Amino acid sequence: MGVMMGPNGQLINTSNMGGGALGSNLIPNITPNIGALSKIDKPVKNDDGTITLPTIELQTNDPGLEAGQLQNLYGTDLMPYYNWVEAKQTGTMTYDPAEELSEINDDFMEKHGITAQEAAAQMEAEMKQAAIKSATMATTYGAGKAAQAYLGDSSIGVGGAALEGMKSLNPFKGIGGSPQVAPQAQYGIVGSDGVGLDRTFTNIQDAKAYTDTFKGTEIKDLGPQKPVQSALQAGKAALQGSKTGFAGFQDRLYGDAAGANLKVTGAAAGIDFITQVAMGADPMDAAKDAGKTAVLSYVANAIIPGSGPIVGFLSKFF
Repeated sequence: MGVMMGPNGQLINTSNMGGGALGSNLIPNITPNIGALSKIDKPVKNDDGTITLPTIELQTNDPGLEAGQLQNLYGTDLMPYYNWVEAKQTGTMTYDPAEELSEINDDFMEKHGITAQEAAAQMEAEMKQAAIKSATMATTYGAGKAAQAYLGDSSIGVGGAALEGMKSLNPFKGIGGSPQVAPQAQYGIVGSDGVGLDRTFTNIQDAKAYTDTFKGTEIKDLGPQKPVQSALQAGKAALQGSKTGFAGFQDRLYGDAAGANLKVTGAAAGIDFITQVAMGADPMDAAKDAGKTAVLSYVANAIIPGSGPIVGFLSKFF
């Protein structure tokens, strides 16, 4: 038997040579599979929202050769390669994304009791609420401390009070601490004229060195250091009031010191409300939450002066 390539790429069986003419028996199924790529339709989006997709399966190809012919042809110029397996389109199918989504929702509803969209909306709302709480935790605490600082020393102004509030954003800093003491001059230098003080020093060694250098001067003891309270500490003292024990608690709750307590908690509640509304919270919900925080802070200040901002901070966790 002989095989040759025909004008159109067919493999032709030339074993039948009758009357000096070449036979023309085509070997079936070879031509379409030599170097031919499967033609598969592309997906088509329909006007109704569905998508027409091709259905595909892998099929084996039969070279259609007689026994013993393949090993003589395969790998030669006549048959350099052969597609033994080929992806072929068997038809089309219609895919409906809406139906798929409906099935997903039904399955999600069966497992969780709500649709996937409702779950996503809940998660978004919870994330938004968490962001609001995180912001108001800091601003409420800072506002309470700023109001306390302004109560202690109004001369620092609103800006100075706000700065004090920002500097104290560590909510547990200084709980129960003693008033800060700034270094003050203990020794003055009286000049040779005996009037006024030429210089002041915080320690005796520096004062003596000065008088040794400048003759005719003498050291004047200015007395012990006096504690200097910060604006926050002065505000805490104002919250404390003049009474102690249970009488002090009553005084801070509804007595003379209650006014100072109300100023601090009121300022914090106002900033709390404004921050929540600015970040998209419902005004009624924001008002309720700020009110709850204010009440807790007010009572906390009555029990332990200065603890209101801390309790307000912690209340945002609940």
